[in-house]
Amino acid sequence: MKWSYKIGSIRGIPIMLHVTFLLILLVFIWIFAVQEFEIFGFFIGFGGMNIPTWLKYVFSAIASLLFFSTVLFHELSHSLVAKSYGTKIRGITLFALGGVAQMEDMPRNPRMEAKMAAAGPAFSLGIGILAYAIYYLFGPINPTGSGETITNAALIVVGIIAFYNIMLGLFNLIPAFPMDGGRILRAFLAMRMPYIEATKKAVAVGKSVLVAMGILGLFVNPLLLLIAIYLYFAASGEERATVISVTLEGVKVRDVMTRDPNVVHVPPDWTVNQLVDQMFRTKHMGYPVQESLTSPVQGVVTFADVRQIPASKRDSTKVEEIMNQGIISIRSDADAFDALKLMGSSNIGRLIVMDNGQMLGIVSRTDLMRAIQFRGA
Repeated sequence: MKWSYKIGSIRGIPIMLHVTFLLILLVFIWIFAVQEFEIFGFFIGFGGMNIPTWLKYVFSAIASLLFFSTVLFHELSHSLVAKSYGTKIRGITLFALGGVAQMEDMPRNPRMEAKMAAAGPAFSLGIGILAYAIYYLFGPINPTGSGETITNAALIVVGIIAFYNIMLGLFNLIPAFPMDGGRILRAFLAMRMPYIEATKKAVAVGKSVLVAMGILGLFVNPLLLLIAIYLYFAASGEERATVISVTLEGVKVRDVMTRDPNVVHVPPDWTVNQLVDQMFRTKHMGYPVQESLTSPVQGVVTFADVRQIPASKRDSTKVEEIMNQGIISIRSDADAFDALKLMGSSNIGRLIVMDNGQMLGIVSRTDLMRAIQFRGA
């Protein structure tokens, strides 16, 4: 099942909607339509208005779509600042817990990262304060007033935008990595210590905050607990990714790949049983398929392909029948970390290294992990 759908692009940045976003949007529409409560002077919801139910849902849908549009522009603010520094943005995805901008690489310069991280909360707080000013100037609200339906509904929409954007801006400034506040903290620390150490300290501070948030969520709101758990694991994952990227900095694919003529290949006319024997001898889990080392690569065959063939048919099945002809390759002068990311996104364990259509070697996940261990030591 496809989970994310592209709905367009802004300034060349693809905008994606995750299916969970549609669920949370419907939940917000329902909550705003059936409830009304006042908090910090804001009326949240249309439930108390003296209007037909269908009209409450119309106003609620408008408020929900406008609010989630500001969430999108929160992420777009991050992306545009990062893009101005040369960072490639793969896209922005909206899902149940908010939005996320997918960037090729986080700016390593602390000042750039601080500006990029601060852009989102600055946008949310700016919109929130502006909406609050409008709400304050044109209020107060009389939800039950029969002759002021449009005015009251419009002010409730403005109040929702003001309240939730101010909360969103302040929440994102909490120093819990990988939220915006955590990235600002990491940038501040990175001005005074190595990048990896700054990341580890920012993650440690963030995890302490998230544990406290999770405990609070147990007693106040289960959604806080869910957000805390999600962010806790996201922080751990980003810490690992940062350590790996910094450790592999300056390492090229050519530095870690297995070069010809040491690459083990298999001919396309071999049987699957011959391939299994080769795997047993060489202890590799995947091979380029070639007539010879000097001939073009026809495909790649792996142990996963072998497992699809019943043992009774392996003597009559040729390698060329099960190989993957969609060759995923990388240049020899590419960064080793880019090779690791490509393996992860493609869910494969090895890449063919090719320059100008000619195979120079092969690089595996094991090669990269070994390089990380050696350099980390």
